[in-house]
Amino acid sequence: MPLAKNALRLMLLICCSSSAQLPELPATPPGRFFPLKPGDHKNAASFAQGQPVVGTTYFYWYDIDTRAHIVDGDGTDALTTHPADMNDLSFNRTSWHKAQLQDMIEAGVDFLLPVFWGVPGKYEGWSFVGLPPLIEAHSQLEKEGRRPPAIGLFYDTSILRHNGYGQGGTSYHVDLATDFGKQWFHTALRDFFSLIPPDKWARVSGRPIVFLYSPAFAKGQDEKQFAYVKDRFKADFGVEPFIVKASGWKGETDAEYSWGGAVNGPLIYRHVAALGPGYDHSAVPGRTPLIVERRDGQTYIDRWLKILALRPESRPWMVHVETWNEWHEGTDVAASREYGRSYIVLTRLFADMWRAKTLLRLHPSYADAASVSWEPGGARGLDLRPSGGDGVWRIAELSGGRAAVSDPNPHSQESRYLYFDVDGAFANDVFNQTVTLSVTYRDAGCSSFRVEYDNTDSAQSVLEGAFRGAGDVSVGNTGAWKTAEFRLPSCRFMDRCNNADVRLAVLGGSLELAIRSMTITRVSTEGEKK
Repeated sequence: MPLAKNALRLMLLICCSSSAQLPELPATPPGRFFPLKPGDHKNAASFAQGQPVVGTTYFYWYDIDTRAHIVDGDGTDALTTHPADMNDLSFNRTSWHKAQLQDMIEAGVDFLLPVFWGVPGKYEGWSFVGLPPLIEAHSQLEKEGRRPPAIGLFYDTSILRHNGYGQGGTSYHVDLATDFGKQWFHTALRDFFSLIPPDKWARVSGRPIVFLYSPAFAKGQDEKQFAYVKDRFKADFGVEPFIVKASGWKGETDAEYSWGGAVNGPLIYRHVAALGPGYDHSAVPGRTPLIVERRDGQTYIDRWLKILALRPESRPWMVHVETWNEWHEGTDVAASREYGRSYIVLTRLFADMWRAKTLLRLHPSYADAASVSWEPGGARGLDLRPSGGDGVWRIAELSGGRAAVSDPNPHSQESRYLYFDVDGAFANDVFNQTVTLSVTYRDAGCSSFRVEYDNTDSAQSVLEGAFRGAGDVSVGNTGAWKTAEFRLPSCRFMDRCNNADVRLAVLGGSLELAIRSMTITRVSTEGEKK
């Protein structure tokens, strides 16, 4: 018993010592726009909920004077794409920010999201120092009669892990399941908006827009973290924020999106569609090569055409262009040495059509189809995703015709998967509705298979419902072709099922499942759609 007591005392001392090493959170923010009251927002301009708008992430960490984010430590070029004019490139210079804002006006951008890496109390960093020149540039354009895009926040949540907040420059891993972690998270949010005049805030229904990057950097989360942030923000600023979370965050927010639109776009969520022109991080040291070719602008054009082919009354209303100027990863649409002003012109063209609620169907669409289907060599709005990861397969000639056959999964000896993508227009129209799925399979090989799909009920599976089960089928050994049917309520089909919408999980036996066809059909259920 004494030993247990001593161990408990030691643990308490360690915990208290660790907490004591953390600096106190600053009681006041660095900016003068704090605190604010509800009356301070009375005449503020705002987007309406559902109003078609276009925003973009704005990277402002570059500095030609110190070569920060321009030249790597070994002296090599840090940029894959290069700004058209690098002589004035600096977060410290109003003239550089002004040039970028002018180009955003030409591109038809409604709001920008400065990528904020502002650690509480570290007010000498570029994230804080670069905001006043941005505000001055914004004000100059307004005085000239221009309308620069409103300013929201892109909260770079990597600071939850990499921040130098502890003593001696050590990092504190922020746990949002704790009171102090929630306070830390809010303080960074508070510090940013204290530097932005409220009449420049990008708003939805009067509330400032906050995009959150990946939750992977948080040590822990809980369901109450966003309620806490909204309450604290309202107490400080007189209004709640409009939070757009990346997929994977716990708790309710106002909208959701997915980072990666430059690589895999368009990534379509209920309120937000994310897209970009391509990707190339060849200049970033230590990364596995990854290039998504721009194809002379065709990649960007095709992605815009996909979202413009969705019905205006049911498609997302906010487009997140990823990115304005992330020149390290080559996801930029800003003026550049390599591409000139081509992407500014393209962005303006499509942004205008987006705001006008243009329906643009230049290719065959499945928006009005009663069903989508797949068979080998015949994808009609439903496509078996190319082999890779844990979804490996081959096409084989079997008695009764050609079929896709599951192959060994390098990540597991106990399961294999077949992943399917649903046409975006069809998926958008059946959001939160019920569909039926039928699959024709060979009664041999595995012991069973299960249907899992992306659905709107977050309580139904991990990752907020991305793998909801729709039922299992036992497989015998007759070798005959059989058809199984499933009912899939509350469909989401927004590529959250490992970048697909539906998967067949192959279980037991030889783990070999052969399928000859699959069809997804609408079900007439009035009143289901939200």
